[in-house]
Amino acid sequence: MKKLPIGIQTFSELIRENYVYVDKTAYIHDLITTGKYYFLARPRRFGKSLLVSTLAEIFAGNKELFAGLTIDSLPYDWKKYPVISLSFSDFDCTTSENLNESIKYCLRDIASEYHIVLNEQFSPGQILQVLTKELAKQNSVVLLIDEYDYAILKHIHNPDMASEIRETVKNFYAVIKGLDQYFKFVFLTGVSKFSKTSIFSGLNNLQDISLSSGCNGLLGYTYNELGIYFEQHLTAYARSVDCRVEELLEKITLWYDGYRFTKENSALKIYNPFSVLLCLKNNDFSNYWFETGTPTFLINLLKLKNYPLSNFEMIKATGEELSQFEVDDIDLKTLMFQTGYITIKDYNYNSGNYILGYPNKEIMNSLGGFVVKSMSGLSRSDLNDSVTILLDVFERCDINQLFSVLTRLFSEVPYTIHIGEEKYFQTIFYIVLKMIGADIIVEKPTNIGRIDAVIQTKSTCFIVEFKINSTAVKAIAQIEDKKYYQPYLSLGKKIVLVGIVFDTTIKNVSEVDYKELE
Repeated sequence: MKKLPIGIQTFSELIRENYVYVDKTAYIHDLITTGKYYFLARPRRFGKSLLVSTLAEIFAGNKELFAGLTIDSLPYDWKKYPVISLSFSDFDCTTSENLNESIKYCLRDIASEYHIVLNEQFSPGQILQVLTKELAKQNSVVLLIDEYDYAILKHIHNPDMASEIRETVKNFYAVIKGLDQYFKFVFLTGVSKFSKTSIFSGLNNLQDISLSSGCNGLLGYTYNELGIYFEQHLTAYARSVDCRVEELLEKITLWYDGYRFTKENSALKIYNPFSVLLCLKNNDFSNYWFETGTPTFLINLLKLKNYPLSNFEMIKATGEELSQFEVDDIDLKTLMFQTGYITIKDYNYNSGNYILGYPNKEIMNSLGGFVVKSMSGLSRSDLNDSVTILLDVFERCDINQLFSVLTRLFSEVPYTIHIGEEKYFQTIFYIVLKMIGADIIVEKPTNIGRIDAVIQTKSTCFIVEFKINSTAVKAIAQIEDKKYYQPYLSLGKKIVLVGIVFDTTIKNVSEVDYKELE
């Protein structure tokens, strides 16, 4: 059984050391034979570095590494080209000066491999120019830049430093266009698309394939790829927990599938490769990807925006909004999409809008738990207990127990935390219900108002109205007066109207009442 390639980003090591390689060379062959300049954005740990390493081996002419892979059977000349491969995640980007020195050191190291001596007084951009022209005397040059935006994102929480770093990388990238005649192929990867770095304004022939239908499956795994390349691992895992492989795949799909990087509604969903690999290695489900380093600046930005997690279920965005943002004008939905916390769910060809939402259980559970802890001070263990009990309450339609569950949940919130808005209670309520996998919609608009929450189980539809310092009777009366239940009458389910009241004096739920609709 081949080894699982956890953390392996070097293609030659992966092949030679008998690791599983999910063959993406058909996609790669199409790229290298039909174009010259490319940019690809994907979330962290989705395989960008392995892709860059694979490209480097192809252009180095190392055909033997690709024996048995798709590209080996396709027409390709396997010529050897000089390769300049840079990964900004390897550089010291604490300051602009350190970043410049790191780039120069890397370029000098590449130059020494080709017995080229560079002037150490030159800037990084000047060194790249000289190195490219010298290498072009051998053959056209391949330029591969991985994590091109890493240095900027590292300081995204500090706009002044981020802007300074942006100017540094801008000066470096600015020289690329002028070297066009020397390049065979140019490929850049990153998480975000910063238009002001001069790559996308200067390199107007740089093709952004981030949302291209033909590249949706370039990184990550598809359902079929899981079954083909990880068959033995899936079988061993299923046997160890005494279930069928099909059942195991269903659970893996629930936890780690759901990513989509194109407008094509027929596109295959993509699994998070990092989480899948660790799940198969540990024979256990956990929030692997989220726990490897959710950026603090994202949580701080969510806090600044009052934790609008419930707003990201069916959020709309244009292609331009998804593609780029700037350090001095960060759009939360753009950041959430580019960093992998929401993904494309649908596309409206009439309006040109993408519809975004959470991709899977891992993201909703981990992000939700993180936010609830930040909002309320609740520990994850206390939250997990409340989630479990609340699930039972709704599945049994035992609304009489809802009051005690909610009061116990909010009683754990430290008294020092300010609570005074309906949105605060509603957000925690929403997150907890999403974490139990409930079918919940919040603030659903109708022709005469906005429903606070709709929760559906297999047999029951709950219409919920929240009130602050009021009464549950008034909450239920509002549901009835505005007929919030009408859109759900055709479902054939029991409909229950629920009023929940929060008291800002006691900082807790003061009343819960319900009424079954006749």
